[in-house]
Amino acid sequence: MAGLRGNKTLAGTWGEVWVDGEKVFVLQKIEQKVEVNREDVQIGMDVDSKMTGMKGTGTLSIKKVYTRARAVLERMCAGEDVRCQIIAKLKDPDAVNGQMERWSTDNVWWNTIPAISWETGTPIQEEWEFGFTPSDFKNLDEIK
Repeated sequence: MAGLRGNKTLAGTWGEVWVDGEKVFVLQKIEQKVEVNREDVQIGMDVDSKMTGMKGTGTLSIKKVYTRARAVLERMCAGEDVRCQIIAKLKDPDAVNGQMERWSTDNVWWNTIPAISWETGTPIQEEWEFGFTPSDFKNLDEIK
């Protein structure tokens, strides 16, 4: 890694997110991860493991400007299992060769829908927790 400089470290400041094609202008943070389910497999005295499945989870944190929960809650209360797509893009101007990282996640469902959480003297931030199928989590652009 000779010649690598600190300014090439990516900063989340340059991140953008879209939910079902609508840009989230008040993005604070997005986090997505894939958890691997494993079962122990004993071979002699060693305990190894076998992958048995994967589960995708995430959190979308936004600064509250609009009432977003109403429409989703109404659809869910009517019995609809609401699904959506999330696109996340990170285009830091200092990225190696001006490249960007971009991910698409389809089949996203909401596990937690923030409705009310207010505190005097504090800007409101909502955290939308979600799940997704890892096979629907695709890297569209990578920084090489």
